[in-house]
Order: sequence, then C-alpha cells, then structure tokens
Amino acid sequence: MNKYLLILFTFCFAACSSCTDIKEVTFSGIENVQIIIISMKGAEADITARIKNPNSMGFTVYKSDMDVTLNGINTGKAHLTDNVKIKRNSEEAYTFKIKSDFSNLSLTDFPSLLALATGKNIKIGLKGNINVGNLFVKRTFPVDVSQDVPINK
Repeated sequence: MNKYLLILFTFCFAACSSCTDIKEVTFSGIENVQIIIISMKGAEADITARIKNPNSMGFTVYKSDMDVTLNGINTGKAHLTDNVKIKRNSEEAYTFKIKSDFSNLSLTDFPSLLALATGKNIKIGLKGNINVGNLFVKRTFPVDVSQDVPINK
C-alpha cells in the first residue's frame, strides 16, 4: 500500500510542478577565476559567477560542456566537474569547478597560454549550453559570455 501512495504522490507532485511558471535565471557575470593546475594536457580552475534566481524553487546546474577561449585563443572544451545547487529567491556568487582538455591548442599556442597564467587579468569566453533542473523539471540555457576577469593563483 505504501508503494502505491508513493507513486501517487510522485505523480501528483510532477503534475503540479510542471505547471509552475519558471522565471528566467540571470547570469550577472564571472567574478573571479582561480587556476588550480595548468599543464600541456589541460587546466583545472574554479570560476566564481554571480547568478540571480528569482524562482521560488532552487535548482541544480548539472555537469555541462562549453567551448572556452582565453584571450582569443580557442582552448577546446571545458567540463563542469561537479553539480552546483543554486538557492531559490537568491542572488549569490557560486563556484564552478572546470576542467579543460586543451584539445584545440597547437604547439605554438602554449607559450601564449602559459604567459596568461602569470598575468593579473584574462579575457575568458564561454559558449555552450548549461543543463539545469529540479526533480522532474529540466531545462537547457545557452551561455555566450566574454569578459575580462581577475586571476587568483
């Protein structure tokens, strides 16, 4: 009997939550980049971004892929390594762990890339789709950002 009540509750919750009006989440920009590792194979970094969620429900940003450019150099794909939970009715800075594979770099790009790691600012470009959701509601939002960001080492 409990099994049927759980299935009924899940179905009712899904039906009610799919009817809610979801307001657009606002990406206010990248606040900070902290490079963890940079090598010939790729890089790992923590990117802090400000996100405003005007909805009455929180959601999770799932592991997603994006194309990355650093000061105009196409570095390949970057992957969010961890899911990030975004709070409801909030505007906060969230840290995303990113791993890049440098698949599009040529040998002539590496000196320029290593010089970027010693600088104070870097122009980061992110383009792709971010997958977000909460239980049964899943959405994909396009991201196309290019911004100068301070680097913390």
